Amino acid sequence: MVSNLQEDSYSRYIFKKKLSILRSKEGRGTELISLYIPPNRNIFEVTRYLRKEYDQAGNIKDKSTRKNVQAALESLLQRLKLYRVPPENGIALFCGAIPRNKIRGTEKIELYEVIPPEPIRSFIYRCDQKFFLEPLMEMTKEKESYGLIVMDRGGGHIALIRGSNYRILDKVASLVPPKHSAGGQSQRRFERLREISVMEFYKKLGEHVNKAFLPLHDLKGIIVGGPGDAKREFIEGDYVHYSLKKKVMALVNLSYTGESGVRELVWKASSIISDTILAREKQIVEDFLRAIINDPDAVVYGRENVENALKMGAVEKILILDNLNLYLVGRKCLNCGYSETEWVKAVDIELLVEKLSSEPCPKCGSTTFEISDPKDIVEYMGELAENYGTKIEVITSETEWGKQVEAFGGIVGLLRYKIEEQ
Repeated sequence: MVSNLQEDSYSRYIFKKKLSILRSKEGRGTELISLYIPPNRNIFEVTRYLRKEYDQAGNIKDKSTRKNVQAALESLLQRLKLYRVPPENGIALFCGAIPRNKIRGTEKIELYEVIPPEPIRSFIYRCDQKFFLEPLMEMTKEKESYGLIVMDRGGGHIALIRGSNYRILDKVASLVPPKHSAGGQSQRRFERLREISVMEFYKKLGEHVNKAFLPLHDLKGIIVGGPGDAKREFIEGDYVHYSLKKKVMALVNLSYTGESGVRELVWKASSIISDTILAREKQIVEDFLRAIINDPDAVVYGRENVENALKMGAVEKILILDNLNLYLVGRKCLNCGYSETEWVKAVDIELLVEKLSSEPCPKCGSTTFEISDPKDIVEYMGELAENYGTKIEVITSETEWGKQVEAFGGIVGLLRYKIEEQ
């Protein structure tokens, strides 16, 4: 069954992004609290447990640590008042005093709530210098993989598809000589020697396949491709472990071998492994390319064009790359209420915040501002899309189809209806 994270690329992106933020947090000593509540856990029991921990924290000798731990526990207790029962998959809460710029005395209590895509299996309460994220990190791992074998009698490549990417695991060279054109006994002797070389190559390739695939407990299937009939001879012979032979899903005819053949097999196999993220993203991008070929006015691309069309309610679906690293930063004048926003690359955020904080308000001249937290473009577009009933698909940048989206500025929109030129 396809997981929720795999079905919804936007939720998968946001989930991983939140974990990335949590990984970057670091406190002093053991002041950061990680709390995992399974779906079947009684909230009242959790509250009672935390109150007991609060009382025990009063025995901490260091005054600052005692204050920070108790403040974090109080924040957790307040948050739990919002729940009568845990969500369907449970809930993970992370709270603690995070120093600003890692300077002691500048700590601020931060609370993060994560609704996991899979059920939390056990109750966990842990205090440490960093948040305990292993149970959630495990949920981000791809649960299934597919093996690829591309071969002919001239050599073989072994590859693996996991998630939205594939990688080559091994290459096996062949010493099979080309066919002999001479006649007579010399030809028959040569052909016998050649057949022996073919069998030796198949045996060697089978050993490498077994070594690559047998240790993989999440291997769901194997697809074998190549020109000619060598792939069938290889699979029907006793060269691959019987447990792997059972997982062979298809034999695919290819025009190429080597790395080009692997790419071709990935392309052709997408209909066979349609439940993978890789196949899903490929289909989404192909649909977009087909739409732009059939009718160029049926799509928009580029951040500003997509955003404008989205706010008109004209966008049916957005495709956006996962590596744009573009953030929206804004400020609001506390004196007159004037506000402005600006898009900036991640590496320039600190400079922009410094600029927005120091420049006077163009309306009243005040220098007292509230600076908003930088918002990632994917998250920003996702929130807008939700308001207009628009589907958003986050495409992996490292794939071939991700490169195709990159050619259109990294963000494209498929329209519900054509937009009249202003």
